[in-house]
Amino acid sequence: MNMSIARAGRPATRTLSVAAAAVATVALLAACSGGSDDAASAASDESSASESATTSDEVQVIDQTNLLLQTAQETLEARGLVVQVADASGQGRAIEDPTQWVVVTQEPLNGTVESGSDVTLTVRMTTDPVG
Repeated sequence: MNMSIARAGRPATRTLSVAAAAVATVALLAACSGGSDDAASAASDESSASESATTSDEVQVIDQTNLLLQTAQETLEARGLVVQVADASGQGRAIEDPTQWVVVTQEPLNGTVESGSDVTLTVRMTTDPVG
């Protein structure tokens, strides 16, 4: 077999293969860019809207019992909740330093509530007897 003929045939074959691949790629891209993008975009927009409505209106409450009041307040307020504090002793002592108080009970303890809801923390001083 003459090598010059074999070499001459290869470029033509490669050119046809590359051209066929290019045509197939263009056809595939054209098919993919049809109306399906609009449907996918609409579904994505709808999904985003429902997620933002859920996340902006509802907040997960986390149990803060046995933590320092300062930590509990910061955590709950960062979630968009309003913290109310009550003295567990019933004496109505002023809470001047939240790092000196521990959360004894919480209402609600956990679950999902609307953003801006009240969470009541009943606290005792760290120096108060436990029990």
